[in-house]
Amino acid sequence: MKIKLTPFTKEEIESIISWTKTEEFLLVWSGPVYQLNSLREQLIRDLDFAEKNPNQFQMYSVIDSENSKLIGHAQITIDSKNDSAHISRILIGNETIRGQGIGLQIIKNLLEIIFHKLQLHRVTLNVYDFNHSAIQCYEKAGFKAEGLFKENTKFKDSYWSTIPMAILKSEISI
Repeated sequence: MKIKLTPFTKEEIESIISWTKTEEFLLVWSGPVYQLNSLREQLIRDLDFAEKNPNQFQMYSVIDSENSKLIGHAQITIDSKNDSAHISRILIGNETIRGQGIGLQIIKNLLEIIFHKLQLHRVTLNVYDFNHSAIQCYEKAGFKAEGLFKENTKFKDSYWSTIPMAILKSEISI
């Protein structure tokens, strides 16, 4: 399957909500920013901000190129002062298509936008240390771990650790 990234629209919010069935799943793909009971409102607010501030924040729909169907979501936050961007909230909605290289395509598309279109120097992202498939995907794209935030996120009675990762424009292989 080949994908393309398009600007996220309000009409796609319901799909994101339908894919997000549990608090745990939401926390894994979005980090601690979004809450399940207010996800719709938060996405609307973020989309409004993205539309008004494209030089600071961009939201993308992941589209199956063959049938133009929405299959995922991704976001980037831009720090123009430091020529950097942060990739966040990567979601592949349908469980049956996960593990087929779509995540790597999303990352490569985002890196193309960040490094070539926006002409930035550095890209970061965060991933929970137990999310081995995502870590492998990011490493395959050229990201390197830059440490460990030990038990920095609490979910119910457990603590999750986060790995910050980064890549420089000079290190890309796309």
